[in-house]
Amino acid sequence: MSFRWNCYLLIVLLFWGCQKPKSIENIVVIGGGLMGSAAAWQLARQGEHVLLLEQQDSVYTFGSSYGDARISRALGPKNDLFTYLQQRSVEEAQLLLNYLEEKTGQKQSMDEVYHTSPVTYIYYESEKMAFDQLVKNQTIPTEYAVNASDAQSKFDMTVPDSAMVIREKLPYSGTLNPQVLIHKMQQGIRLAGGSIYFRHRVNQLIRTADGYELEVENLSDGSKQTMRARRVVSAAGPYNGQLLKDIAPYVSELIRPQRVFLNYFKLNAQVYQSLSEDQQAKFQDYFPVADITQEIMYAMVENWDDDGSPVLKIGGHYLRQDITNLDNTWKKEVTPAEEAWGRDHLVRYLNQIHIPVTAEDLVKTNAHSCVYSLTRTETPYVCSLMNADKRQDPNLVLVGGMSGIGAKGTLTYGLIAANILLGKEDPAPIYHQVTYALGFQHLISDLKENED
Repeated sequence: MSFRWNCYLLIVLLFWGCQKPKSIENIVVIGGGLMGSAAAWQLARQGEHVLLLEQQDSVYTFGSSYGDARISRALGPKNDLFTYLQQRSVEEAQLLLNYLEEKTGQKQSMDEVYHTSPVTYIYYESEKMAFDQLVKNQTIPTEYAVNASDAQSKFDMTVPDSAMVIREKLPYSGTLNPQVLIHKMQQGIRLAGGSIYFRHRVNQLIRTADGYELEVENLSDGSKQTMRARRVVSAAGPYNGQLLKDIAPYVSELIRPQRVFLNYFKLNAQVYQSLSEDQQAKFQDYFPVADITQEIMYAMVENWDDDGSPVLKIGGHYLRQDITNLDNTWKKEVTPAEEAWGRDHLVRYLNQIHIPVTAEDLVKTNAHSCVYSLTRTETPYVCSLMNADKRQDPNLVLVGGMSGIGAKGTLTYGLIAANILLGKEDPAPIYHQVTYALGFQHLISDLKENED
């Protein structure tokens, strides 16, 4: 019996000894939304082998990258960092499309990603200082009205007496389509030799002596596996804090998810058809809009219905709620009061641009909850995290805390993350200003503020 067991043990040991060690991925990017896909693409195009993990399917049903439209805007005071993020992202989008065209032979157009239209901003007397800063030495092509009478004569808008209006007019300002952009970035990742696993969730991430270990669950069949990686980018949106709890527990203190709601309304087809050509054209020329009240109402054309009428998306940037269960947030229904807020604010703006509609003319097509990942200053993080010695870990990069404003700078955020991981720089002085503003010192400063 002893001899038999000894033989059995020897066979087992030999079997284990013949097993290949777990493969080590070069770089794993966690999160396949706008930010994760951008980071993975920027790494892949520089010759790095990248594995991108996304817990949803290739077609999103929730998350910050859900839908067909995000505002793409460049307006800002002179040398504004967010203006640079948007403008550099436009340049990087063109490079992506050039790459896809070269590799596939298929014609690519920026109009697939961007819908160019004027961006309208409505300011009020309480924000006059900000308004004056925007129009002073402005490098972005704009027109502006300094009072209600000026807005009426210049823009055919009837706004409150205290209102001032700025209209941004720039190629690729307007909206961008996140789903199209994600698809093209992921196409680029694959063409550059990278891999993408959908329906794969990272349940745990720990640091090891030679890199990182990830416990990954295949949500399609429930199986689990352990992966190893030399370098990691965490671009998991509101899940960053939860994901990094074993390596960087402080991230959950720095990034605070909050719920916001979105309403979608279609203008009744008969009402839309009854409008004049000039009135119909205003859906192209006066959206997107940001009404800079305390709530900051924003609205845009999400898409066009089969009957030709526009579907409008509306939300409030500062209408936020605390979250108790993150997984359930996207399932939370928009309340009647929230729907009424969206309907009333949209009707008010449509009337301001002389489109005569009532609340009854707006047909609700959709509504859903989504999540902002907020930092203390509402400035995102794109930086290395700390290692056990509280020094920068050059092999672990966080992209997060986009605070509802990340989409317009997608490809620049991805570029910065890739450059940090690869130890590369960009010669442009403003690039250094941006990386400092988003970087490790920003994270440390916020962490100290939290401790105080």
